Amino acid sequence: MLEQSIEAFKACVNDWLSAIAQLGEKPNRGNLHRFAYRAIRDKYPQLHSNVVQDAMNLAIEIYRSWLKNGGEFPKFRSDVIYFKGVDVRIENNGLVVPLMGRRVYLPLYVPKKYKKYLQYKHGRVIIKRVDKDWYALVSVNVPEKEPIKPVGTIGVDLGYYNLLVASDEKGRVVMRVQGDILIRHKEHMERLTARRQERLMKKFGIYARTNHKDRRFVNDLNHKIAKALVLKAKQLNRAIVLEKLKGLKKQRRPKLLRKILHLWSYADLIAKIVYKAKLYGVPVIFVSPRGTSKTCSNCGYYVRTFKDDRVFRCPKCGFVADRDYNASINIAKKGLEELRKRTFLPTLKDEASSPQGW
Repeated sequence: MLEQSIEAFKACVNDWLSAIAQLGEKPNRGNLHRFAYRAIRDKYPQLHSNVVQDAMNLAIEIYRSWLKNGGEFPKFRSDVIYFKGVDVRIENNGLVVPLMGRRVYLPLYVPKKYKKYLQYKHGRVIIKRVDKDWYALVSVNVPEKEPIKPVGTIGVDLGYYNLLVASDEKGRVVMRVQGDILIRHKEHMERLTARRQERLMKKFGIYARTNHKDRRFVNDLNHKIAKALVLKAKQLNRAIVLEKLKGLKKQRRPKLLRKILHLWSYADLIAKIVYKAKLYGVPVIFVSPRGTSKTCSNCGYYVRTFKDDRVFRCPKCGFVADRDYNASINIAKKGLEELRKRTFLPTLKDEASSPQGW
């Protein structure tokens, strides 16, 4: 029944793609539903009505991706089927889903570390076949933990020489992730692509697999960086302060740095830090990046003539430090002022801060 349902779902998505091609205008849920829903719904009576609508939504996403990336007109081939949360029940460590016109109980093997999530309200369910194995991908609404009451802040500066530098307002370094890991990965992917070109393997499928490796690498490393930062903030009982970054990739940079920036996803890293912080009850504060790189974190002097040097030198007090480290301290101080306004913490004392470890 699962196999029959998946084959029907794949055919349904492809029928929606054909309907988009016949529509003659940019598709959205409204005009495409009016154009073809009745005919497609009658063609697949064995599929639940919400499953047919999910097939329509998926077809629109596939079509928009095709418009952006080009290539041959898309055809859906994945062995999956989508269900809305309202159509699925979780009971007795299993799922009750509508298959082929009837509701069917599917027992699940749930790893011990995931069983605690079965108590929460669930959302979309995707059933997927990989070779001879079947997987149920279930989204759940996990309640946020009660936020901690921070005693200070951790400023986070994101860049390309250092992917991340995190320090508190007193200059103590909490975490540093150097960018050489990203540069080595980029060089490896370039060598791999060059070898494939030399072997006359310049095909779309080859590049798709190479790009997939890039995405997996970036996604995995961003997860690890975000979790390590959030756990450190919770351990130190501090809020995380991030800059509101916009247009980082649009700025004029050397060719090598532009390639590095386009390989990495800073928005994805920020999103992962935010949602993991909610899971652990760590407050996140966003501040303006204005002046964080050109202001001396020791005396507060604003260096107007400071350029893109790797070392920050203050002409007033003589403070010398790595520019990313200096910026992270300024970000932490900005965040602490914002936190003070929210929680009535004491104001910052005008004391000099010096590099030191925890």
